[in-house]
Amino acid sequence: MAVRTLGQSSFDRGEISPKYAGNVDLESFQRSLAVCENFIVLPQGMLTRRPGTHFVCEVKDSSKAVRLLPFEYSALDTYIQEWGENYIRFYRNLDDDTFGQILDGSSHIYEVTTTYSEAQIPEVDYIQVSDTMYLAHGEKSPATLLRTDHDDWTLNASPTITAKPTEWASANWPSKVTQHQQRLCFASTPAKPRKMWLSRTPNTSGPRLLDFTTGTDADNALVFDIVGTGEMQWLSSGRALYLGTTDETRTVSGSGGFYEPITPTSILNRDHANERSAAIKPVRLNNSLFFVSLSKTRVHEFSYAFEDDAFNAPDVTKWSDHIAGPGSNGGIVEIAITRDPVPIIWGCRNDGQLIGMTYDRESGVYAWHRHKIGGSFGGNNWGKVESIASVFMGGRDVLWMVVAREINGQTKRYIEYMEPFHDPVDENDIASARYLDSCISYTEETATGTFTGGGHLQGEEVQVFADGSRLPAQTMPGSGEIVLPNERTANEVLIGLNAPSLATTLPFDPGSVQGTGRAKEKRPLKAYVDLLNSAELKIGGDKDTLNNTTFMTSQTPIGTVPELYTGIKDLPINSSSGKNAIFSFGADGPLPCNVRAFVLQIETGQ
Repeated sequence: MAVRTLGQSSFDRGEISPKYAGNVDLESFQRSLAVCENFIVLPQGMLTRRPGTHFVCEVKDSSKAVRLLPFEYSALDTYIQEWGENYIRFYRNLDDDTFGQILDGSSHIYEVTTTYSEAQIPEVDYIQVSDTMYLAHGEKSPATLLRTDHDDWTLNASPTITAKPTEWASANWPSKVTQHQQRLCFASTPAKPRKMWLSRTPNTSGPRLLDFTTGTDADNALVFDIVGTGEMQWLSSGRALYLGTTDETRTVSGSGGFYEPITPTSILNRDHANERSAAIKPVRLNNSLFFVSLSKTRVHEFSYAFEDDAFNAPDVTKWSDHIAGPGSNGGIVEIAITRDPVPIIWGCRNDGQLIGMTYDRESGVYAWHRHKIGGSFGGNNWGKVESIASVFMGGRDVLWMVVAREINGQTKRYIEYMEPFHDPVDENDIASARYLDSCISYTEETATGTFTGGGHLQGEEVQVFADGSRLPAQTMPGSGEIVLPNERTANEVLIGLNAPSLATTLPFDPGSVQGTGRAKEKRPLKAYVDLLNSAELKIGGDKDTLNNTTFMTSQTPIGTVPELYTGIKDLPINSSSGKNAIFSFGADGPLPCNVRAFVLQIETGQ
């Protein structure tokens, strides 16, 4: 037997498809994982635990699905909209530390009435221009949602449309909308799925976004058809007017080039990539547009390539073609993007798992990770994420989500948002960590031992995090009241659901004197794990043999919280021999875990 030492210094390829598990000689293989669950890959290649989710409230009617839409009026005035059957509710940053539901002057939940059914809401397309959101649905007239103040919104289901196209009537209305070069762009009625209408440009009186008066002047509206066979699935504005169809991805620009204005006498429509699109609103990051394939199993990056003088749409899920989920339960249903502090394209799957891709094009980082939100639903041991949206709020981009869970035998749908990354001020700042899901938090000037408000998790086992210490789990009573054990009191307390983080390596090939060691019996013996600001780590041969690591030292006083650990932990691995040399590591509960790299000792037969 011989002992060999191997290492992995980056995880910036994230979780890759098991189809690549044999490609040990590829450079990308050395930066990848077989499992990256409830860990987020940072652009620097480090793994950090996914922050927990903060509970805001239950939706209006938990028996019906809802959708979240973003609205950003200014950097300080940003909103999340809860769209349910025949209503909209609103959420914002109430103060520096609290995101919540908007109430009216009588302290009642502020709500706007609509005519959109539960089935129609996922099909609503939208674009925000200044203080107005323009809405499109193939069965309804274009509508507007105007913001006047936090608790003053007006939905106009039939706004005045100048020179309204004659084919817009009954149940034959445009289903897609965007804004490009100061024109409102509508497209794809049920009868004409490849037809487009672009409004007039502004004049000295202001915008003319709902004026469709045609003519030959440069400021006149345009009406034209897109050649081909595919049905339009989305519109977006960028270097040109982008559009995805069920057959290809195209651009519309002025005839002189991408930046030339589109006018009635200058228009050029180009087919760039034959990648099919799903009817899912794409997201943009810098000069790239990310859209979901028609099969809903892939994500493509649509961007301009100078060497080709054209737009390309490579598959950014190529290395992670499993990420959308298996079989009929798989498929991406919605995507969103958070840009600051870490650029991540998020998606929710048909089975309710949340997925993300950390993106840094300049550094070649396309790192996918999966997330199981705490709880259970539909026989799965995770809460089902049904809708996501993001806005800049409280100094960062915040991912909001609708999570369905089975609570006390009933289906409950909750509005939640992802907590910020843990950024400790020093090695003693453990209490600021936020890693529990559907959590509620308390900051008390006077230490207390009783905490209320947890009724939304009735009957669930909850984790309790008090002043940086992990206390025994408790079952949430119907009263929603948690009492700290042993008459303990605390100032800062977090209560919520556990969401374990797990990473599993790909098989290592330690080699042998005869060449490859892939077919040799081998066993991981020890790992040296490089940690940053961590207070939790489990390690083992696989997810079923994980053992806790202690961060207490002989110098840690009894009854105190150990400092956050930065450095290399020397840890034995509980593993048996086999052809594949892998090991797993992770964390659970409320404590932070950040892994920068590891070195692995493997015993191998010769």
